[in-house]
Amino acid sequence: MSRPAPAVRVVNQTFSSCSLEKGTAHSAMSGMSMSEDDVDYELPQDVADRLVKRTELRVSQVISQSNFVQKNCTLYDLPRFSREELDIGPMIAYGGFSNVHEIEDFKIDTTLNQGKNEDKHYIVKNLNPKLAFNPKKLVVGAKDLVMEAHFLSSLEHQHIIRLRAWSSSGIAGFASTGRADGFFLVFDKLTSTLSKRISVWREESKRRVKTSLIKNNRSAARMQLFNERLRTAIDISNAISYLHEKRVLYRDLKPANVGFDATEVLKIFDFGLAVELPESNDHNQTYNLAGNTGTSRYMAVEIIRKQPYNCKADVWSFSVLLWELMALTKPYDGLVGHQVKECVSVFGERPSIPRSWPTQIRRLLRRGWSENIEDRPTMAEVFGILSKLLEASSKPPSKSSFFGSSKKEKEKD
Repeated sequence: MSRPAPAVRVVNQTFSSCSLEKGTAHSAMSGMSMSEDDVDYELPQDVADRLVKRTELRVSQVISQSNFVQKNCTLYDLPRFSREELDIGPMIAYGGFSNVHEIEDFKIDTTLNQGKNEDKHYIVKNLNPKLAFNPKKLVVGAKDLVMEAHFLSSLEHQHIIRLRAWSSSGIAGFASTGRADGFFLVFDKLTSTLSKRISVWREESKRRVKTSLIKNNRSAARMQLFNERLRTAIDISNAISYLHEKRVLYRDLKPANVGFDATEVLKIFDFGLAVELPESNDHNQTYNLAGNTGTSRYMAVEIIRKQPYNCKADVWSFSVLLWELMALTKPYDGLVGHQVKECVSVFGERPSIPRSWPTQIRRLLRRGWSENIEDRPTMAEVFGILSKLLEASSKPPSKSSFFGSSKKEKEKD
C-alpha cells in the first residue's frame, strides 16, 4: 500500500538550531582570487538574493518533515570558515552539480590541523560556479548541498563520511559572494573511489590467474580477492542498513559514491539525494517520492517508472553494485542511461548471474532486484547474509569448491 509523503508545510519562522542561518555578509569574493573568467560566473544581486530566500524556504520545508535530522543535527557544533581562511588548491573532482578542491592549508588556527589531526587532509565541496548560467540546476543544487550538510551532521557511522566544517556565511554566502560556490562544505579527503578500486581488482584478477601456475595457489588467490570484495559489500550494507534504521533513504548508491580514506576505511559520501521517510514498522510501505532520481544504471525499476517506493529502492541499487563487485565489470555495459531504463523497466532485463558464483550471492541478487518490492530483503537481512558468507569463506576449504553449486543446490537455485 502506498501513501503520499507528508504534506509540505511552509515554515516562515526563524530556523531551528539545526538549520542554516544567513550569518554575516562578506564583501568581495571571500578570499577567492578573481580572474576574468571568475567575473563571468557572478550572480546578479537580485538572482543571488532570490536564491538565498528560495533555498532557505525549501530547506526549512524539508527539515520540518525530518524528525531524525531535527533531533540529531550538530551543524552548529562544527567549525566554520570563510574562503579567505582556507588555502584552496586545484580542483580534484567534479560532478553534475558540484566541484571538489583540496584544501592545501588553513590560514587560521583550527582543531582540524592540530594534535591527532595534524597529518589529515581535507577537501572543500561547493556548487560549480558555472551553474550561474543554469538557474534551474542552480536552485536544485543549492537545496541538495545544504540538505547534505544537515544529513551528514546528523549521522555517525564508521562507513559514512563525516562533515568536518562548513562556510561561515551559511546560505547567505550565495548572496554575500554573488557566486554559486559561496556556500561550501569541508570533508576528510578520500584517497580512492570504489570505481577505481574495481578497476584495480579487475587487473589484479587477470594477473593472478596468469602468474599462479599451481592450481591450489590460484584457488587461494581467487578466494583472497573474493573475500576482499565481500568485505567491501558488507561495509556498504552495514552503512545503508544504519541509514534505513534512521528512516533515511540514500537514493544514489553506486561505486562512484563510495570511497576509501587514508587508513583504507570505506566511506559512503554524497548525500545530496538523501531523503527521510516517515516512521513506519512496515518495511513494504511505499511513498510518493520524486521519480527518475539517482543514476540510471543502479536505479530501481519503480523509480524509473515513477511509482511509489521506499528504502528497498536502495536494496535494488545495492544488488546491482554487488553484482558489479563480483563481476568486476560495469552492469549493462555498452548501454547509455535511457537504454538501461528501457531494458530494465520495459523488457525486465537484469545482469546475467554466472552459475559459478556462490549460491548465497546468486539468490540474494535475484531477491534484491525483484520486480516485487515485498520480495526484496531489508538491508539488515543483506548484511546478515553476507556476514555469514564471509565467515564461511574464511574457513579452510572443504573438498567441494566454495564457488559454484552442488547438484542439489543447482536444483534448488
